[in-house]
Amino acid sequence: MGYDADVYRSVNINALIALAVKEHRIILTRSKRIAKLKQRFSRFLIKSDNYINQLSELKDYISINENHLFSRCMNCNVLLHDIEKKKIKDLVPTKVFHAFYNFKICRRCGRIYWQGSHYIEMYNTIHNLFHN
Repeated sequence: MGYDADVYRSVNINALIALAVKEHRIILTRSKRIAKLKQRFSRFLIKSDNYINQLSELKDYISINENHLFSRCMNCNVLLHDIEKKKIKDLVPTKVFHAFYNFKICRRCGRIYWQGSHYIEMYNTIHNLFHN
């Protein structure tokens, strides 16, 4: 969705809070215990375990910038960069190479993105949630 986000699975909660405060991040959590901590830090309790419902819970608290949608690697979270089609010919399926013209690449992990059916499905889901 274009947000600079990170996932920490095995970090002690005090270290996580310190990092969130230092980096001006909001901790999204499903833990009621973490949400009720007395320490001062930005947090948001996510109640659902379904990602569509989770996005619905957030829709009144975040905004969607169409220019930033799909601008970060889903694997690394770094910003994606345009890449010339001819440079990725042997890196994507032939069918994809011939069907699409615009590609983006993650300079950290090398993952390549294009606006195929997954993009359209994700875009429609986000658009329907945040604009209805």
